[in-house]
Amino acid sequence: MQFDFYQSGIKQATFYVQDKTIEVEGFQQPRSVLTKELDKRYQSKLHTSPQHFFEKYLFTPLDFSGNELRTQNGEHFQKRQDGHLWIQRRQKPAVNLVVSDGKLVGCQIAVRNIIAVLIRPGYENLTILKMWQDNHLLMQKPFPIASQTTQMVKMSDGTQLATEVFIPDDGQKTHPVILERTPYGREMYYDDEQRFVQRGYVLVIQDVRGRNDSQGEWLPMYYERDDGRDTINWLANQPWSNGNVGMIGGSYGGYVQWAAASSATPHLKALVSMVTAGGPFNDTIYKNGAPISGSLAWFFSTAEKKFNMANMQRNDWNDLMKVRPLSQIPVKGLGHEIPGFSKFMAHKSADTFMENMDWKARSDKIHVPALIQSGWFDDNGVGTTEAIRATNHYPAGTRKLILGPWVHSGNAQYDLGPYHLGEHALRFDIDLQHVRWFDHFLNGVKNGIEKEPLLDYYTLNTDKWRTTDSFPVNPQPSKLFLNAKKQTLDWKPSKKTESSSYVYDPATPTPHLIDVSANELEFPNDYTQVEKRSDVISFTTSPLTTPMTITGWFKAIFYASSSAVDTDWVVRLTDVTPNGQSVNIADGVLNAKFRNDLSTPDLMTPGNIYQFTVETQKTSIKLPIGHRLRLDIASAAENLVFPNSNTRAGADSIDGIKATQTIYTGESYPSHLLFNQEND
Repeated sequence: MQFDFYQSGIKQATFYVQDKTIEVEGFQQPRSVLTKELDKRYQSKLHTSPQHFFEKYLFTPLDFSGNELRTQNGEHFQKRQDGHLWIQRRQKPAVNLVVSDGKLVGCQIAVRNIIAVLIRPGYENLTILKMWQDNHLLMQKPFPIASQTTQMVKMSDGTQLATEVFIPDDGQKTHPVILERTPYGREMYYDDEQRFVQRGYVLVIQDVRGRNDSQGEWLPMYYERDDGRDTINWLANQPWSNGNVGMIGGSYGGYVQWAAASSATPHLKALVSMVTAGGPFNDTIYKNGAPISGSLAWFFSTAEKKFNMANMQRNDWNDLMKVRPLSQIPVKGLGHEIPGFSKFMAHKSADTFMENMDWKARSDKIHVPALIQSGWFDDNGVGTTEAIRATNHYPAGTRKLILGPWVHSGNAQYDLGPYHLGEHALRFDIDLQHVRWFDHFLNGVKNGIEKEPLLDYYTLNTDKWRTTDSFPVNPQPSKLFLNAKKQTLDWKPSKKTESSSYVYDPATPTPHLIDVSANELEFPNDYTQVEKRSDVISFTTSPLTTPMTITGWFKAIFYASSSAVDTDWVVRLTDVTPNGQSVNIADGVLNAKFRNDLSTPDLMTPGNIYQFTVETQKTSIKLPIGHRLRLDIASAAENLVFPNSNTRAGADSIDGIKATQTIYTGESYPSHLLFNQEND
């Protein structure tokens, strides 16, 4: 029995299975028995062990006669309406089985940027490969690699960065270039990204400054604009380059793209930006002035010159987060300071140091065609918001947005805490769109991608993808008013001034429900128990009598006073279900002293009433009949941001004081919630 393995529409290998013996013949690799070493190599490409796949699903009889399947080891699959794909629940990444006439014929697996297919010959049309074929991009004979070399590329200040260059053997003298820059070690991306070499692109993967084999100081984000520019200019002038450079990457690999684009280098011609990180003071290091505690796992993993994921997995985060000053947390946890973390903690406003890394401040220089991909629960969602707004001036056809029901790690699973997504939640064409984008803007291929709608987006609770040419879909915001007396959200403000208070104690901060070691800071959870705390005020609509679809951002604009000179405001929108769950949709944080300007802190006068505006992450969600929309207001989000001490020292002091926080509503203080309601 034969199974062909494809990655991003390119045939990479064939597996031969007979009498439970497995052999594999790979691209430029002779046929041989599947050893542990080969299995591990293909596991990194397929995103599941081929050996285990065949043992669990082929060698073990499975009954596909119904609509659900539970295996002996507890795995759960559901049959899609098309009848051929069985989606795997509660696993990441989901192994989606391909079935024909009651027999297993393969699988299809999605991750953030790549789709892998293992399929018996003749059944390709039951998978995403049909779409590759229809776009004439299915490759049976990929180009081999002519050469792989390590170059030490000199930056303008003399620092040399380790840069791996893969050149295709396609008979061409010059090629467009796809660049990926990373702090995680360039070797990590060799297997996955060689698909671009096989399509005739020069692939370049570079260790950013101070990481892995590159020289220089590791200071996250600080050097990326200039280093990106210098690298791209070097690439454009190599004899194997045609001068057109594209970039791809996610998270930090998204940030480096926008930083390079803000340098206005003329050779950067296309971006594929996934879950991009945004500016340091409002997204990645601080959340609008509140220092992020959830990023500690990331800082620990990059504390050494080479990426060390083991440093993320700890059971003492709660203890470490109590260490002050903040710069000493790594000393307690690792035995030494992390210089970059210490430097960031020393800059407590959006000063010139922070501004150097804020690519959105240079959006007037950004004109590179961009495909922007993110998820509603992406903890760098603010970065994608910045990318969307930085490209609002783009002419039609030069940007595309794909926004799905995903966490930061992306397009890989159907179950996110209380959210059990439908069968269409994953995009099996995500890498197809990436290839089409590069082909059009780097190779001039007339594939029509520039004529397609601006936005592809998934609406929660509908299992539907929609398209539109604007985001938000409805630019006219709806408004719900806070009523402090009734603790409701109403379509009209009450005439009488009302207030509601709570006491925030930094010694027992309100929790943000995440696992810090998982490094997913916006994972959805049920906040019912959190809302019972005395340091949270909730404002809730009446049960909906007609469905309400919200697509875009929430903005909480409220009037409040504090007995302290400084504090934080945390707002969270939740979907309150008829069975009583209160599941987070989106949230936002603001350090009160930055209510006017992130670069100019302004302490409060205790008792004075101020207006605060807190914008949340993006979403698209349909609230069914009987559901309610809820706004929670608190002053802490433990595990997301370090608790504010309510003193001039902010989060950098363990000696905090209790603060009485008061929210005001009514015509004189029209606290309200703005959001974009979609017309169904």
